[in-house]
Amino acid sequence: MTLKELLKNTISGAEEVTEVLMNKTTELVKAGTHDIEEIFRAVIELGAEGVLDTTAGVKSVFVGSVNALKESGKTTEEAVEEVSEKAVTAIGGVTETGLEEAGKAAQKGVEEAKATVQKPFQK
Repeated sequence: MTLKELLKNTISGAEEVTEVLMNKTTELVKAGTHDIEEIFRAVIELGAEGVLDTTAGVKSVFVGSVNALKESGKTTEEAVEEVSEKAVTAIGGVTETGLEEAGKAAQKGVEEAKATVQKPFQK
């Protein structure tokens, strides 16, 4: 089963897709079975196919990835930086394959996620 199929099956029928996706992302990143960039790509493709909202999906992957990295000992700032780099690479990859709209929605999700995870540090 591909990562995309795994994620699609995970969210299929879920009432709270974003929460389920965030938890699955945290689980995958902690296990080290898939690269964060790979997860972003799969979710952006699922969004482009209409399976989920791209912005919300990317936001869930971002937050889930940051949570996993924080649990592995990184600071929030380190985790946000690492996940941001992976997201930018994934978004760049999908826009090159003709999924510009999905890329724009993904970028919006990254911006929303950054604001969410960084709120506790802003005074």
